[in-house]
Amino acid sequence: MSEIEHFGETQNVEITVLVDNRADLMVTSTDTVKRYTDEPLLAEHGFAALVDLKDAGMRILWDAGLTRTAFMENVERMEIDLTTIDKIALSHGHSDHFGAMTDVLKEIAGHPSYQEWDEDVTAEEIHNWIESRKAPLIAHPAVFRERWGIDEEGGKKYGPNVVPRDEWEAAGANLILSEGPYQLGRGCWTTGAVPRLSFEQAGVSPSRAYREGDEFIRDYMEDDQAIAIHVKDKGLVVLSGCAHSGILNTVNYAREISGVDKVWAVVGGFHLAPADDEEIQRTIDAIKKLKPVMIVPMHCTGFKAICQFSIQMPDEFVLGVVGDKYLF
Repeated sequence: MSEIEHFGETQNVEITVLVDNRADLMVTSTDTVKRYTDEPLLAEHGFAALVDLKDAGMRILWDAGLTRTAFMENVERMEIDLTTIDKIALSHGHSDHFGAMTDVLKEIAGHPSYQEWDEDVTAEEIHNWIESRKAPLIAHPAVFRERWGIDEEGGKKYGPNVVPRDEWEAAGANLILSEGPYQLGRGCWTTGAVPRLSFEQAGVSPSRAYREGDEFIRDYMEDDQAIAIHVKDKGLVVLSGCAHSGILNTVNYAREISGVDKVWAVVGGFHLAPADDEEIQRTIDAIKKLKPVMIVPMHCTGFKAICQFSIQMPDEFVLGVVGDKYLF
């Protein structure tokens, strides 16, 4: 994929973490990181964030956590109005990123309200009105694969795990499926599928597969994607979900499609929890060469890797917790 000709740029961007693995009331705000400490929030093994492109007038939900319990409770406590969300983007088809999606769609779209129509109204006008009530949900088409876990030794199979497509559409989703980058707003795009060019291996497990008929095929998580935002006078902000493609691959691909070399911030899951010490160190070494201003490893990054980022990149490192708001 070559550089997108009119990638664009934006400014005055806020990213608010709605769901993450960690909660903490004893954290301190800075000029660029605003902590939510008004009351406790719920943590769980999941991720969700609200991307607010203030100058563009666009609000984007990135993923929806593992459970409706944590997501909906946190949104209520933080007084976030879900009906103000313009678009939803899904990082990949794992349940810890779409658990509350049906509830979110019902809040945003809901059922079409009863309305009085002129007697000469056309079917097209009615159809267009109903469609306008739906919530755009952008994802890679592979999110709908029927996924399985396979015991590497005994061969036992565990599944199926499926994304409830019909349920989402019934709740009001307008599914927009894109294998490549998709523009969410001015200077803000999904990456689409990320090429695997680096040494990174931890994001893909040999025990994961998807089924096509009678065949179980190793799942390389081709649906994994991130959000890339070009912030004026700063550089790229890369927001990942799990980075199954590798966080280095993800950042470098964001640089390629945007044509922006400078990386300002990398936020989200880096999927280094399963990684060995060598892969963690090689990843940190490579990220350091990019010289980001802010690094926020969250969710599936894992305790060991998060600790190493904090030790080796102390000036750039931010301990990410649920409720954080990052300002760019």
